[in-house]
Amino acid sequence: MSKELRGHGTVYQRGITWWIQYCKNGKSYRESSRSVARQKAVNLLKKRLGESSRGKVIGPIAEKVTLDEMTKNLLADYQLVGNRSIETVTYFTKALLEYFDESARALDITGDRIAAYMRKRRQQGMSNASINREVACLRHMFNLMVKAGRLSRDHVPSAPRLEEAPPRSGFIEPAEFWKLRGALPDYLRDPATFMYLTGWRKGAVLSLAWTRDTKLEFDDDGEVLVGGTVRLQHEHSKNKHSYQLRLKGGLLEVMRHAWENRIPECSYIFHNDGEPIGEFRKSWKTACQKAGLEGLLVHDFRRSCARNLIRSGVPERVAMEVTGHKTRSMFDRYNIVAESDLESAMERVTEYVNARFAEKPKVVPLPQEKAA
Repeated sequence: MSKELRGHGTVYQRGITWWIQYCKNGKSYRESSRSVARQKAVNLLKKRLGESSRGKVIGPIAEKVTLDEMTKNLLADYQLVGNRSIETVTYFTKALLEYFDESARALDITGDRIAAYMRKRRQQGMSNASINREVACLRHMFNLMVKAGRLSRDHVPSAPRLEEAPPRSGFIEPAEFWKLRGALPDYLRDPATFMYLTGWRKGAVLSLAWTRDTKLEFDDDGEVLVGGTVRLQHEHSKNKHSYQLRLKGGLLEVMRHAWENRIPECSYIFHNDGEPIGEFRKSWKTACQKAGLEGLLVHDFRRSCARNLIRSGVPERVAMEVTGHKTRSMFDRYNIVAESDLESAMERVTEYVNARFAEKPKVVPLPQEKAA
């Protein structure tokens, strides 16, 4: 059944859904209102006619937009702006493509289907935070298409936001780290120590190369490293800032050992028999189990370093320079107070109070006036 609106266009039903049809420059356009209510179709038709009168017809163009096209457009945008999280976004898009199918039209990805996708991911054991990131990735795809004029703002589906757990507060104490280090494969011990001492991210540490990122000093024999600097180039930094550290203390020993184990054909400071160190989740999980630290993440080194720096009396501004935190708010997310810190606080305040018990009061009571 179809009904014309004074010759400007037509609304009609396909099944229970109302569609619209109108003409522009001799071409006929059809579009689903995605609604079972006729008035929704009428309102959509009026909007399309208004767009048509301004020379901008979005409807038929939107019908051709697929999830595969939106995904490729999103990844191209990330590459263009040099976004560091492109690997994570690529992972998110795989899950979206598997569920909706790459040939799915953008117009068919509705709020109801997104809610069903979120329920499915929860059944698969995904955390609320990960699901929120995946859905945000999908919405980013739609928004980029709106910006390109391929979709209208009305085509962007709505989706609920799931409640997320508070920021992770995993830490590893120095004694625990030393135990974990011994359980790791040989090629991971030096980079793990570097991460624990500096708080630098895994990708940044594994990207470090001789000469490009280091300024070395040698002893009289010309072989043994006795000082220098290591620099994280901006292209390997998540916030695109460069950071530099002096090679002193434990960090110097790590770099000295790495220098002794360098391979001329390999430019990387940390390597696996001359090859770049790739993903090591299996080795990490095995080492954590041997050390009795199940559930520990590599990123927990970053939190632990932030806390260790503050505990050791390093000024907060200097600590931020070491770890590479650009903002105070983000540094505070890592410098989380642990239960052991609270216990130490109670012990110290108790010692202070007990030490003051034996002191004589400094406030002398005023003499009372004699009665007349």
